[in-house]
Amino acid sequence: MAYEPTDVANQALDSAGVDYTLGNIEDGSRPAQVTLRAYRTCLRQLLRAAHWNFARKTVQLTLLADATTNTPNVGTLVPTPWIYEYALPIDCVKARYIPANQYPQNPGVPTGNITPSDPTAPLMTGLGVAPLVGQRIIPARFLVTTDSNNLPPNPGYETPGLSPVTQTVILTNVQYAQMVYTCEQVYPSIWDDLFRGAFVAYVASEIALPLAKDKKMGMSLRNEQIKIAKAKIMQARISDGDEGWFSSDIKVDWMQARNTGGGNYWNNGGGNGPGMFWGGYDSCGFADGSAY
Repeated sequence: MAYEPTDVANQALDSAGVDYTLGNIEDGSRPAQVTLRAYRTCLRQLLRAAHWNFARKTVQLTLLADATTNTPNVGTLVPTPWIYEYALPIDCVKARYIPANQYPQNPGVPTGNITPSDPTAPLMTGLGVAPLVGQRIIPARFLVTTDSNNLPPNPGYETPGLSPVTQTVILTNVQYAQMVYTCEQVYPSIWDDLFRGAFVAYVASEIALPLAKDKKMGMSLRNEQIKIAKAKIMQARISDGDEGWFSSDIKVDWMQARNTGGGNYWNNGGGNGPGMFWGGYDSCGFADGSAY
């Protein structure tokens, strides 16, 4: 199997009944133009439709602001009631969770800020005890939103999540936060076969009608490819349930609130956990108006 975007695009054209072979996905032909318009949108939507293992990524987040004012060289304006504001990774398609219990680390400062003499040194001492190896991960509460404060110098349109007037950020009460998320995995060589099959069908369903000489036939092919894509997405979600990491230690919110001594399910009386695994899957929207 070939592993270039052009090969994937040609598979989609075949599935859509288009009698044309692309030499390059950017060759400027009508089939290439239509396919390119659908390609990235379909890719990002499909990546959000299941917790694909090949697209799972963990990074140390870049701190933008600290409401406690204890971190030098970063902003102090953080939307209430949050303490820390972090930059959203530029390749993030969907945030999964932020661990509340992790090794304290200094994430450094954003590009363009003044760098401390020893950027690897902890900003404070006694910030917590590192968890034991193999300890159960506790997901923390967080929010993905936009903020007009703490913008980097000379912001533009080129970077995803950034504009001249606002940027996409992550708000949480976890210091030195890491995040587990679904990244925009653009290389077909990394995709698993189930994702590739779903993606080919998804793109084919978007281009079948615009490229069809017989619109009635194009409509029929579109609907057929939508059914194929939905079936593969369903199988991917089943596989995620079989292969993913899950804990049987399930907390019930009213019982957790009762046992926190005045705290609540979200902050456990302390402001970090137990949080939740963020939102599950998203639905894919299809050209016939349906979603799955």
